[in-house]
Amino acid sequence: MAGLTNTGENAVLDEIYNAAGGTFPAADPFISLHTADPADTGASEVTGGTYARQQVAFGAAASGTLENTGAINFTLMPACTVVAWSVNDAVTAGNFFQDGWFSTVSGLAICRAADVTANDIQSTAHGLATDDRVVFEVIEGLTIPAGLTAGTLYFVLATGLTTDAFRVATTSGGAAIDITAVGSAIWRKVTPKVVNAGDTFQIAAGALDIFATE
Repeated sequence: MAGLTNTGENAVLDEIYNAAGGTFPAADPFISLHTADPADTGASEVTGGTYARQQVAFGAAASGTLENTGAINFTLMPACTVVAWSVNDAVTAGNFFQDGWFSTVSGLAICRAADVTANDIQSTAHGLATDDRVVFEVIEGLTIPAGLTAGTLYFVLATGLTTDAFRVATTSGGAAIDITAVGSAIWRKVTPKVVNAGDTFQIAAGALDIFATE
């Protein structure tokens, strides 16, 4: 058995995000928005309009999770589609600490030998529908099914969609991704947020969850 307990996770989160004079020089971190996978560098950050990172305070960690204490408002946004967020220690440039997708649903994806030919992804009672957007994440120590790329946003296809299986493509209704070898991964249903020029993009109080294991 290994890993942090809830108490340990809370201590780590509070030390990083809530320790006075700690990790963040400005006391509280800055949240940025992204139009694609931020990866490990904070890539694909929104630009244009009067978009700027927003400083946010978090409450004390509980059950291994932090939540923002107030609404986060990004005013006068450019026209774009937002899919992810990240945490930074400066209003521009600086250091990139953590990221997450705008997602509340996830599951385990498995491709067995019998699934490779049909390009099926097995996931019990996944609840996905045609044209849902999903992204896959590597499970430490395991191999993602060959053909899928971690961090790429895919469309769920109508073809092959069952209660416990689905296929994905890079475009709506496109050709199924050719899966060439067995593997497993985590999938997340991502909810893209379409923003019109001049809109305010808001993350409600308590809606941004940061986990010690993200």
